[in-house]
Amino acid sequence: MTRRTAALGLLLAVVTLGVWAPAMQLGFVNFDDPEYVVDNPWVRRGLTRESVVWAFSRTHSATWHPLTGLSHMLDVELFGLAPAGHHATSVLLHVLATLALFAALVRLTGAPGRSAAVAALFALHPLRVESVAWVSERKDVLCGLWWMVACWAWAGWARHGGAGRYALVVGATMLALLAKPMAVTLPFALLLLDWWPLDRMRRDGVRALLVEKLPLIVLAGAVAGITYVVQRGAGAVVSLDALPFGDRAANALVAYVAYLRQTVWPAGLAVFYPFEPVPAWQAASSAALLAAITAGALWQAGGRPYLAVGWLWYLGTLFPVIGLVKQGDQAMADRFTYIPSVGLAIAAGWGVAALAPRARRAGPVTAIVVVLAGHALATRAQLAHWRSSEALFTRALAVTRDNGVAHLNLGAALEAAGRGDEALPHHREAVRLKPRDPRALVNLGQALAARGDRAGARARYEEALGFAPQFALGHLDLGLLDAAEGRLDEAVSHYEAALRIDPSYVKARVALGLARSGQGRLSDAVAELEAALRLDPRHTVARNNLALVLEAAGRREEAVLRYRESLRETPDDPRLHHNLAALLLDGGRRDEALAHLREAVRLDGRDPQLREALARAEAAASGTAP
Repeated sequence: MTRRTAALGLLLAVVTLGVWAPAMQLGFVNFDDPEYVVDNPWVRRGLTRESVVWAFSRTHSATWHPLTGLSHMLDVELFGLAPAGHHATSVLLHVLATLALFAALVRLTGAPGRSAAVAALFALHPLRVESVAWVSERKDVLCGLWWMVACWAWAGWARHGGAGRYALVVGATMLALLAKPMAVTLPFALLLLDWWPLDRMRRDGVRALLVEKLPLIVLAGAVAGITYVVQRGAGAVVSLDALPFGDRAANALVAYVAYLRQTVWPAGLAVFYPFEPVPAWQAASSAALLAAITAGALWQAGGRPYLAVGWLWYLGTLFPVIGLVKQGDQAMADRFTYIPSVGLAIAAGWGVAALAPRARRAGPVTAIVVVLAGHALATRAQLAHWRSSEALFTRALAVTRDNGVAHLNLGAALEAAGRGDEALPHHREAVRLKPRDPRALVNLGQALAARGDRAGARARYEEALGFAPQFALGHLDLGLLDAAEGRLDEAVSHYEAALRIDPSYVKARVALGLARSGQGRLSDAVAELEAALRLDPRHTVARNNLALVLEAAGRREEAVLRYRESLRETPDDPRLHHNLAALLLDGGRRDEALAHLREAVRLDGRDPQLREALARAEAAASGTAP
């Protein structure tokens, strides 16, 4: 490595880290982050033998990506559920992916200046915000890192051969696939690199190049098959009856052009773009534009092969997520451009540099610097929309229309902030736009229940289960409604239904334990709450309720132990100190009980119950109690 290359790499790392530093101050959002991290019992326990087995043997949000699951578990092991650490990991992985791309291009082309420009165009573009700032999209930056490492390793093997170098290519490819199945197009990207800049296609022929990639193609095919089976089994693949192929193809054509437009002019970015019918003229004009660009790139392939390679990279690597096989109801997503954007950056970086002779490089360099500065400012502005769920989905509603997902999540965010009156119109609009969406119906039901309209809530829960009988949250909420109305037998039935659907559903397990306690079946209650804690040892609510049930069952020392465990996790909870103090007083441990009561009052001196309990205990200790 030359000094110039090292200096460019260091500058690239510093600038990338500087632009993305605000991401480390963000929190979790209420879109996928609960399922991926915050409420996921396997991730919340950190790196344990059981959680590692789960990562490889089970699916995660209808996708098999065990390396991504392991990275989230490692974050929990290191940082707990403090979001700053999780965001710092994503930023670091993005910086490393950028450096790996730079290193790969330098190794492939021997042109550090152009390679740095391409890596910077990739690193600083606001389309990267969704992949870097959204904890749930860890799979993008993790996959991107190993993808770039595979390209770097491929350059070494293509030039020097060797079993060790090829093993490194296979290993990096496997890790990219284990992070995100989108890496199935990596063998295709390596074939493009064989064309340019390696110039192996002319020398060795396409057939020989395909044969040497057979192990990589087999790996990609296996992961593609697993992904399709998993997503189809989870109901995530939209059927052709629900969305005909013609509509998918039209949306795909328009999405290709939309991503291209957003790359050139990244305005109006949103976390979710709702699917809507595409007029025939728009699909036809998009097809014509794509065909014209493709023809132009291929026409220039003789003298400027980087244009064709970059463009085909963009088209090919975006193909698995362009929507012909439809998962979810989004029309497109910024995160899907994480790897495809590299192709456009290659075409732009080498294309701009070729516009001027070596003696006049100041013009292209200035142009790239200006573009990068604009990207950095736009990225900072886009990051601000991720500061909270409310800000994120308010932004989505401002730049899209008829966005049921944005209404659904904005309503949930406002509800969590205690602004129920503002949330209710968004709940209703989400149901209007997505009348068969069980989550929208349940959210509206929860809002109605919070306002005392139990009949309205029950109707929404039952409607949700009518559309989706396997929706565990619907069973849980209907059970909670039954429990609130004193129908514990009916509540238990719904909790058990939720657990049949998802045996690892901790909230349902806790609710079932409380219902069993209410029925007087204390041993069953203890069993359910202990099962919840085996699933999620960090679940404070389960541990606290277990302590209460153990106390009711006369198992006081076990209850004391559970309270102590809870206080190690949440030492600033005054109710925990109060409950533990009551048990200690009953056991004659007055001094320790007084210490906990004083701490409870210190934490919440406005609670009259805590002040009264402390006064009684102090009076008893001094012998002045009546």
